[in-house]
Amino acid sequence: MAGRGDLRRTPPAVRALGPRAPLPVIDATSNEAAASATPPVNPELVRAAEVPGARKLGSNVLEILVFRGLSTPLALLLVVLQGRFLEPSGRGRFVLAVLTVSIFSRLLSQLGVAVANHMGSKEWDTPPELRPLAQRALLLGAGLGLAGGAAVVGIGALTPSVGAPTAAIAAAGLVPNVLWQTASGILLGLARIRSWNYVQLASPLLTVLGTVLLVVVLGGQVHAALAAWTAAHVITAVVALTLMRDVWLPIRVPPLADRVSQTLVELALAMGALQVISLIGYRAELFVLEAVKGVTAVGIYSIANQAAESMWLMAAAIATAITAPVVRASEAEAVALVRRSLLKSLLYTAGAGAVVAAGAPFVIRFALGRAFDGARTPLLLLLPGAVAYAPVQILVVYLSVRRGRPRLALAAGLVAMAVTVAASVPLVLAFGASGAAGASAIGYACGALVAWSLFRRLARTPGEGA
Repeated sequence: MAGRGDLRRTPPAVRALGPRAPLPVIDATSNEAAASATPPVNPELVRAAEVPGARKLGSNVLEILVFRGLSTPLALLLVVLQGRFLEPSGRGRFVLAVLTVSIFSRLLSQLGVAVANHMGSKEWDTPPELRPLAQRALLLGAGLGLAGGAAVVGIGALTPSVGAPTAAIAAAGLVPNVLWQTASGILLGLARIRSWNYVQLASPLLTVLGTVLLVVVLGGQVHAALAAWTAAHVITAVVALTLMRDVWLPIRVPPLADRVSQTLVELALAMGALQVISLIGYRAELFVLEAVKGVTAVGIYSIANQAAESMWLMAAAIATAITAPVVRASEAEAVALVRRSLLKSLLYTAGAGAVVAAGAPFVIRFALGRAFDGARTPLLLLLPGAVAYAPVQILVVYLSVRRGRPRLALAAGLVAMAVTVAASVPLVLAFGASGAAGASAIGYACGALVAWSLFRRLARTPGEGA
């Protein structure tokens, strides 16, 4: 790579988030049970016009939605299993341990997207070959993941409800998590949608199977559940690397301190930082709740949180389906399509919210037992905010993808985070888990208001595609 990997004009990391027509990397499944429904506030951008297989976009989107439909019940089944066999305190410890790993994973998992982006970038005078780039990304991911794992253990040691041993089991899953997500980004950039879907489905499926074996059958507790989660990521990494073995084999260690590697890391961390901010924004109240009311309250509240945010699946499906038309249409057509989709997503999510509200008191007790009865009121309080925020995923398609302004889309997440944190302390002190739900609902509503306002402002301004 000497010579060929150098850049005459190395673009800043943020230029990959620029105004060219991109296609979002859709996180079909979450990295962790605690945040499986987190909405894609900032799609990682890969240029659709330069991605192989773009003509099969319609069938690819349909296939992605099918696999999403398979992964969502698995995530909910995992919640039920953990609620039944770990009790509220055990579920809370699991959520906090996995959440810490997930923060580092979000920060480091965009290396594959950076590879796909650079392979299609016109800023490179001589595009590097894919194999050295892929090898760089995988090696950098492994190295940074080891450093992140050590940090996870340190944070766990400082968190009394988690502890170093528990954190260490979860931290062992960070490197494989980063590896399979890096591989996923490269596979998507190559339009290997079938392989990408297999990788996305493997993690929740294997986690459920491992939980059934280690927790349900063998009677293990939190450490067993975390071991199942970690083992699932290890196996998923093996599957991902096997599916893309033609990309990174034969092994040849590329330089990791050159300009190319530096640019990959800068771009990946720029996108990863936005992901971390989004994740923290949607989980800020968990930290406050744990500090004030303890880990058992976190376990109970996490059930309500998971159930409410699972309703975002319908809005996410609509957002996925309209991405290509919104990018390719004229400005007037794109705005009209977005507006129709906003109304549909709001109506569908509101209908689902009504069903959840009516059935929640019975379903929670039947599925999880009396120990989780306390999740019913927080769930009812979360529902209005979750319904209000669901259309933001449609707005992101326009703000980030159509208009190339991901920082505007991120503003909604930042506002939601700031409002949630500010409201969490007094409300949790006064009302416990119900207060956390109220703070989160207020944050969702404020974030949605910001996103709608930005859309209205930009929709009146001539766009690049007009």
